[in-house]
Amino acid sequence: MPRAERLVTWLLVSLGLQALAYFLGWWATPGRIAHLPLFVLFTAAAWFSAFRMFANWVALLHVERPAYHPPPPGWTVDVVTTAAPGEPLALFEATLPALVNLRYPHRTYLLDDSGREELRRLCQTLGIHYIRRPRPGEGGKAGNVNYGLMYATGEFVAIFDPDHAPVPEFLDRVLGYFIDPRVGYVQAPQVYRNETESIVARGAAEQTYELYGPTMMGLHGLEAPLLFGCHTTFRRAALDSIGGYAVHNAEDLRTAMRLTARGWKGVYVPEVLARGLAPVDLATFFRQQFRWAHSVFDLFFRDYWRLVPRWTVFQAVAFFMVGTYYFVGPAILVNLLLAPLLLFTGARGVADSTASFAAHLGPLVACNLLIRRWGQRYLLRAEERGWHPTGMVMLFASAFAHTAGLLAALAGIRVPYLVTHKTRQPSGLGQVRLHLLVATVSVAAILYSLVTAQPDAALLQLLTLWNAVMMGTTVWIALDEETYWRHADPSRPTRERTGAHGTPLENRPLGAADRLAAGPVVGRALER
Repeated sequence: MPRAERLVTWLLVSLGLQALAYFLGWWATPGRIAHLPLFVLFTAAAWFSAFRMFANWVALLHVERPAYHPPPPGWTVDVVTTAAPGEPLALFEATLPALVNLRYPHRTYLLDDSGREELRRLCQTLGIHYIRRPRPGEGGKAGNVNYGLMYATGEFVAIFDPDHAPVPEFLDRVLGYFIDPRVGYVQAPQVYRNETESIVARGAAEQTYELYGPTMMGLHGLEAPLLFGCHTTFRRAALDSIGGYAVHNAEDLRTAMRLTARGWKGVYVPEVLARGLAPVDLATFFRQQFRWAHSVFDLFFRDYWRLVPRWTVFQAVAFFMVGTYYFVGPAILVNLLLAPLLLFTGARGVADSTASFAAHLGPLVACNLLIRRWGQRYLLRAEERGWHPTGMVMLFASAFAHTAGLLAALAGIRVPYLVTHKTRQPSGLGQVRLHLLVATVSVAAILYSLVTAQPDAALLQLLTLWNAVMMGTTVWIALDEETYWRHADPSRPTRERTGAHGTPLENRPLGAADRLAAGPVVGRALER
């Protein structure tokens, strides 16, 4: 980070810390409690939000880009991807040629758990090593990768999800960092190529912008970059030192935790070197969010605490940030349920006026928004800048999935390994019954408070209205998906949906949510 930018960042973060101390100091003043159970719930949500905010600011202060190193010739490299039942052939027809066409000399492997003859023939045509293990499905993706590593014996191995098609120079941009013998893995950002396919896909993409921009660049500066399974390159000796790719639903996170605990260093390269597919429908998105939340909570409760002594302080903080991220869902759910409850009952958790609450919270909100906008200069692409409203809608929509993942992890429920669908799946109103209920109750609570003329309720009414809008927008998306699947209006315009490298997949009706999410006009509208 240039010296002038770092100075401005320090100034903004120092203002943010003062605003944070101002709010929390007011919150913790004796006599603030009006209703103890409600105050405890609000306090938990407030302190969780404060911690996440502070952690993001610390990462921003340490933003760093690694200095590029060209790879030396002669290294042996294996490029690996997997196939699971149900993944469309068109996906591999796009990704496999891209893997073969990587410029740095390498061997390419397809590890097929689906046993499809057409994939074997495609591999023969492209000169790809085809491997099918005798017991498909055992250990999920990690089990499949570990079986393939018995045959792939290169010094380095790049593992790709089958929907992530790399640019030809991918290996040239990541291998050089392994000149440092301490480097065990190199990670590039996960970027989606189908952001305009639906509003769900756009929201899923928006949720990743800051993670793969300033946050990951900051974690790299703290020598604690995370690892994501979409496309990661490993030193084979590093994988061997932990017994291979870690078997788990969050195999990438568990592998990163074990590698750093063994003393291996990670490098984050903030360059768009491969593009994958985001979920395009609510059913797939919620299923993915549940699986991610459950697996991350499971690792946090069962692996994190025994590995803490083997990490640096910054690594422990980084993995704590990851392990607690999905508490955002329960925190949002508390807000969704308590706001209308307070309007219906007239109860309050804090013994102070709305004006006082707003006066103490306002500076913190303003500072955080200012810091976020400043940090967007470190996003990967200029078009990622903005307020990301669709990402916010999808975050609120995920509250139930995240909470379900937490409860399942606490109960020790085993969730089978499920591959995220790469094509649109049947979806609709059945996915949003709870969202519709919350939106309806929120509107009713606002109307009730207005009719009964509750005193000092304006801020709470505004918060409840925000919740109703978030939930109502989710219901609207589901209504549009319902219309799509029922083909209620066959006169709607159609467009050709394409996969990687322009591979046609299907012609389908263009719904209202799709029209909103498609094209540069939408980008400008969302900015406004």
